[in-house]
Amino acid sequence: MPSNKSVSDAPITQFVNCRILKDHKLQWEDLWVREGKILNPEKLFFDEEGFADHKVDSEDKIIAPGFIDVQINGGYGIDFSQASGDIRGGVALLAKKILEHGVTSFCPTLVTSPPDIYHKPDENRFKYVTIQIS
Repeated sequence: MPSNKSVSDAPITQFVNCRILKDHKLQWEDLWVREGKILNPEKLFFDEEGFADHKVDSEDKIIAPGFIDVQINGGYGIDFSQASGDIRGGVALLAKKILEHGVTSFCPTLVTSPPDIYHKPDENRFKYVTIQIS
């Protein structure tokens, strides 16, 4: 059933058990979203008499805006084109440092280099790496 036909037929998603960035502070509050836009819960309840079509348990996670860097060759002494014995540590360091600038996700890329750079025996260099920053 649509949440409120007078405003939009689009479903409303309610994120529960989350902390959101509001007034420069992390606050425990539900987050309401329709068509990719954050809703004002007071307006939703009192003006639209809307409700959630879907609830998502955020499991006490933080929901905050962030930039996505779709091409980063490295930084802070890390160069993705160079072989490293600790690629996971390098990616973790870079991820933590760029988080300070609002970058929450990134895609490591390689700069154009001589062919021998790409053929160095480092089987771990191009594996998918997931890093949890706490």
